[in-house]
Amino acid sequence: MLAGLVSAAAALADSAGGGGEGGGKPGKSGRDDPDGGNGDGRGGIPAAYHALYKKAAAGSCVNWRVLAAIGYVESRHGADTGPSPAGALGPMQFMPATWRNYGRDGNGDGRENVHDPADAIPAAAGYLCAHGAATDLRTALWHYNHSWRYVDHVLAVADRLR
Repeated sequence: MLAGLVSAAAALADSAGGGGEGGGKPGKSGRDDPDGGNGDGRGGIPAAYHALYKKAAAGSCVNWRVLAAIGYVESRHGADTGPSPAGALGPMQFMPATWRNYGRDGNGDGRENVHDPADAIPAAAGYLCAHGAATDLRTALWHYNHSWRYVDHVLAVADRLR
């Protein structure tokens, strides 16, 4: 009985989460396989995204694997950029108000475009650092999406990436 209540509470918390499409839920198969098993050394991440995750991490307090895990959970590395049911947009699934405060021109084209991974990925790194990722990554991730299940999911995906 208690396990059922805990599961129901977790599902409710995820459905009301912070706006990410991923919501801390596994993929359609019921489990996640972020590494794709293709042996390319990028963990199944598209080459352009892999480079952007690493570049954004190099200039921030966040490991590239965490950024890649968010990108995977939120949009499967840009495959589904929203809008989410909550209105989140882009490969890193920013709510419009959050984007107005944390958006970045990551590629120097003079625009902060929530749909451009070259802008969204460094914005996500900046957001996490601004929310204390350097000293408390779990809490910073919770600020990204208000669900502890989401936090656990992102960290589990990050652990599986090479």
